[in-house]
Amino acid sequence: MSISKKCYLCGSKLADTRDHLFPSSLFNKPLPANLRTLPACTECNNALSSDEEKFRVFLASGMAYENEPGFRIWNERIRPDLKGRRPLLKPTIRSYIRKARVISESGALLGRTLVLEMDGEVINRVLRKIAKGLYYLDTGAILPENVQILVDYANGKPERFLSPPLDEAIKGAKRVDLGNGVVTYWRNTMKDDPTNSITWLMFYKDKDKLFMICTYRG
Repeated sequence: MSISKKCYLCGSKLADTRDHLFPSSLFNKPLPANLRTLPACTECNNALSSDEEKFRVFLASGMAYENEPGFRIWNERIRPDLKGRRPLLKPTIRSYIRKARVISESGALLGRTLVLEMDGEVINRVLRKIAKGLYYLDTGAILPENVQILVDYANGKPERFLSPPLDEAIKGAKRVDLGNGVVTYWRNTMKDDPTNSITWLMFYKDKDKLFMICTYRG
């Protein structure tokens, strides 16, 4: 059945399907009841499927694996995908793995370890899609083309986002939890102009991977 609304992503085509606000692949089944879906056209709905798979692996790696939601997603969804359900996923992930030096606070070299370094454009595309979805969820409207979307990533230094004065802003923001720790986000919008907003996102309870999305009129 056709959905008589425009696609929340492109704003031009009629929506003929529903798209999850956050990629459903981030969650184990059953999906959380408060995971919202938004009207989308099939082309936009499918466009970022590959990016979302890579994004999921990146989010669930590292410290996230030590938390219960990150551990579960690896064992219940990512590991089976690597073993055969998605044969192209393993070589793709391998291309993002590199050796990194482990440096102590005093500057001494402690050794080397393997890290997963995701392409920044992959992260940006997925988070920009989420930004459009959050705006649509708040307003029921499509994010105007003249609104800029700025994406930032703490890269293992969450104090960049959590130190004053941003920690005070987070305290005043609306907090939403999805999937028992899979996604947590805090969101503030300007009452007189919801296109001006700031959102912090944390996945799998991993504070080392904290993201910030700002939208503002250009």
